[in-house]
Amino acid sequence: MSDSAMQISQIHPPRSRRLLKLILLAAAVVALVALGGWFNPAFLTPENGLAILRAAAMSGIVAMGATFITISGRFFSLALGQTAMFAGVFMAVLMAQGLPFGLAVAVMLLAVVAIGAVQGAIISMGANPIITTLGAGALLAGLAGLTTGGRNIAIESAVVEWIGNGRILGVPTQTWAFLVSVAVAWWVINKTRFGRETILIGANRATAGASGLNVSRITILVFIIASLAAAMMGVFEAAQFSKARVAGFGAVDFDVIAAVLIGGTAIQGGKGSPFRAALGAVFIATLQNYMLLLAWSSGVRTLITGAFIVLIVAGFHIAGRRKGA
Repeated sequence: MSDSAMQISQIHPPRSRRLLKLILLAAAVVALVALGGWFNPAFLTPENGLAILRAAAMSGIVAMGATFITISGRFFSLALGQTAMFAGVFMAVLMAQGLPFGLAVAVMLLAVVAIGAVQGAIISMGANPIITTLGAGALLAGLAGLTTGGRNIAIESAVVEWIGNGRILGVPTQTWAFLVSVAVAWWVINKTRFGRETILIGANRATAGASGLNVSRITILVFIIASLAAAMMGVFEAAQFSKARVAGFGAVDFDVIAAVLIGGTAIQGGKGSPFRAALGAVFIATLQNYMLLLAWSSGVRTLITGAFIVLIVAGFHIAGRRKGA
C-alpha cells in the first residue's frame, strides 16, 4: 500500500459510522416529510413533491461542486451564486448576439473554468478563501450588471425551454441532472486518484505536500469543479424562465453551505460525502417548501433554517467527540 493510500485509510471514518450518518440524515428527511404531510396534506401532493426535488436539484448540483472545496480544506466559496448568475447572463448575451445554444454554452464554460482557476490559483498562494471568493463574487455581479444594465436577458430557444421545463419519465430535467451529478461526484471522490488526493490534502495539507502531492493543482481543480457546477445551475435557472436574471441568487451560497454542513462534511476538510450533501440539499428544500406553504416571511425561514444547521452540525460534532473522532 502506498503512503498516501495508507494515510487516507487512517483518516477515513469506519464504514459503519459513515453509513449511520447517512441513515440518520435520511431519517431526518423522512420525518420532516411525514410531519409536513400530517399538518398540511397539500404538502404531500405529487406536484409539490416534484417542486421540492427541483428546488433541491438547483442548490444540490452546486453543493456537489462545493463539497470538493470543503473536503480539500478550503472552507467554502462565497462566489458560487454570482457564478451561476454570471453563467446564465453570459450565455444569454452570447445567444442574443446570434451564437447557437451549444456554442454559447461552450464559450461560457471556458470563461467559467478561467474564473474558477483564477480563484483557486490565488487561494493556493495563501489568500483567504472567504475573502477571495467574496471579492470574486462582487466582481462577477458587477460585470453582469454593467453588461446588461441590470435588466433580465430574454432567451428564445426551444432547446433552452425544454432544458428548463422538460420532463423525462415525468421527472424534471433538473432532477435528473442532480442525480447524475451526485453519482459523478461520488465516483470521483471515492474511486479516482484525484479524489483520494483531495481528501488527503484536506486532512493534512503539510503531509500531503511532503508526500509529493501538488497542492496548488488540486486547489485550482476543486474551484474549477465548483464553478462548473454553479454554471450548470445558472443554465438551468435561465432555461426555466427563458431569461437570464441578474437578481435572485442571493440565497444560493447560503443554501449550498447549509446542504454541505448538514451533510456532515468536515469544515476543516478531509471528510465528506456527496450522498450526504445531496440529502442535505433535499432537507433544506423540503424545509423551505413547507415554510413557504405556511406563508412565513423570509426572515423567519432563514432563522429556522439556521437553527437546524446549528443543531445538526452540533450533533455531528458531539457524536464525533464521544467516539474520539
